[in-house]
Amino acid sequence: MNVAVSLWQLVQQDRLVRWAAYASAVILWFAIAWADVRILFLVVLIGALLWWLRRQRERYGWFEERPDDLDLL
Repeated sequence: MNVAVSLWQLVQQDRLVRWAAYASAVILWFAIAWADVRILFLVVLIGALLWWLRRQRERYGWFEERPDDLDLL
């Protein structure tokens, strides 16, 4: 877990690492598209669905923690 946190901080702080990650994502994107176009559309569909769900969660407050009901204790 410590390694993931340190890598995330490195990506956030170092611009060269961030741009290298973007370039790697683009290369991976084209490699997937080269293999099969249907996979490419599936990845776009999943990404759009996740973006929409995240927006709905922020808008309507889904998955908020409920306050503890102290009357039952």
